[in-house]
Amino acid sequence: MAAAVVEAPLSRDQAERLAELMVEGKPTRPEGVVTAALLYEDGTGTLIACWESREVLERYLAEVDVPRGVELMRRVGAEPTLRVVELLELG
Repeated sequence: MAAAVVEAPLSRDQAERLAELMVEGKPTRPEGVVTAALLYEDGTGTLIACWESREVLERYLAEVDVPRGVELMRRVGAEPTLRVVELLELG
């Protein structure tokens, strides 16, 4: 598994709006997204989208102009960074 980690400074209002956008967009998540979550701590929002595999995530990133998480962050007025990380499954 892999994750797209999209992070930006956010106000509490921006984070709440981003959470709403994530709920609204859940039915149209890109194929291959297993789950997504928003962490908010000390003025930083971190959207984590878990993908079924790194290959699926990298294919998606190569096909789109703007990844979905980046688009959602921009819709609340933030300019995020994006990184891809490996996820290790335990259990």
